[in-house]
Amino acid sequence: MNVLNPTGTSRQSPVQFASTPPTSKGTAEAAGESGGPTGGARDTAAVVTLSKTAQTSLSGQAAAQSAGKKDFATVAKDARTTIDAKYAELAAKGKPMDYMHATQESWDTVFGGLDRRSLYAIASNSDGSFSKDEQDTAQSIMSQQQGQAMMAADPTGNNPAARYRAGASFLDGASDEEKTSNNWAVQRAAVQFGYEQSMRDSGQDPDALDSDSPLVRMIKGALDGLKDKAPGAVATGGYVKDLKDMPLFRNGVPPVAAGADRPLDIKA
Repeated sequence: MNVLNPTGTSRQSPVQFASTPPTSKGTAEAAGESGGPTGGARDTAAVVTLSKTAQTSLSGQAAAQSAGKKDFATVAKDARTTIDAKYAELAAKGKPMDYMHATQESWDTVFGGLDRRSLYAIASNSDGSFSKDEQDTAQSIMSQQQGQAMMAADPTGNNPAARYRAGASFLDGASDEEKTSNNWAVQRAAVQFGYEQSMRDSGQDPDALDSDSPLVRMIKGALDGLKDKAPGAVATGGYVKDLKDMPLFRNGVPPVAAGADRPLDIKA
């Protein structure tokens, strides 16, 4: 499913509700996961994963990201410079980056040192300098990070409420830039919906996890109208079709309510 960028000036990366990390490239190809919006191109966002070492490198940069914060244009420019340097590094080793046949070493080398704000600059194509492969890869890694945060709260898979609540906490810690995206709003509403429904299904009253975002609250309110849907439907993305069938969302979210220059176009 896709949520278009509200400004209409750059491509918004696919929405992915990540309850589990994406499968590895080899596993996905074996399962026949190929093709996509570009025709025969591999759907990178569905398959990219980083090694534990690379993930550790990413997670260790949170404090550095909040201290001495750069403006977002500089973040995007630095991300472009960084991945170009990594491409050159791979080429010098005789292993040029090939997104169609990339190895684990390639993913880790190019993207393993980028913090989440840099990944979002790439995924949102904020300055128009990033390719579709780069955008999809960055979005996949961001989804993987969310999935790992959620699974850490529910390692046995027996506490969905804890898993969804962890997802909400993870998204609340995103950068200010990421929080302006429609993708973030849809996912934030989805995890809150999943948390509240899971709590009620277990006979408990959910804590208030309401977001400050008007768009999140609007989407969450629409999801509340789907009481016959199990929380698991959130993970499959099926709720997007249900939202589109509701009068409020049939023609997109009104621009004023969405805080955007044009309606939010939710697509399955």
